[in-house]
Amino acid sequence: MTTSETPVGAPTRLDRLADAVMGTANVVATLWILGLMVLIVADVLGRETLGQPIAGVPEMVKYSIVGIVFLQIAHTHRKGEMIRSTGILGMLTARYPRAAKAMELTAQLCGAAFALTLAWAVWPKAIRAYERGEMEGVQGHFTLPVWPFLSLIVLGSVLLALSFLLSAAREVQSRPTQAFRNT
Repeated sequence: MTTSETPVGAPTRLDRLADAVMGTANVVATLWILGLMVLIVADVLGRETLGQPIAGVPEMVKYSIVGIVFLQIAHTHRKGEMIRSTGILGMLTARYPRAAKAMELTAQLCGAAFALTLAWAVWPKAIRAYERGEMEGVQGHFTLPVWPFLSLIVLGSVLLALSFLLSAAREVQSRPTQAFRNT
């Protein structure tokens, strides 16, 4: 085997890079959750003990949830921890393995298409929000820009699409070449 050949199932550079980027996004989201928890506790303590809540906490929490989900979703899929029902797939695998592989490949490609469609739909909104300086909150009290959160939806969707495509490629590689015939 030459250095340019990769055994089936062995991680490629793209796999390793995707794992690193998706893992980093997951760590950032986890740290964000911890920071958000501290912020919420400080807000509750300030509200109850000093009568002074922290301005903008509801807005920060609302947008943070979206950012956190989209930073973590690709890593969740990549690690095989996405919620899914495998009842039909399990029955097909036992009786018709080629049909099950085709179904799994189709599911991965549909997931990639959905994620890319979401990124494509949100991208113009993120650009518009940036150009217009769109803000969320109460003017004069607390505002925060909307575009970073929309950009996180785009980034997370693109990473999720990459994860789906890498899973689809792994599915194709795991097939015997004969599986493409007579299915």
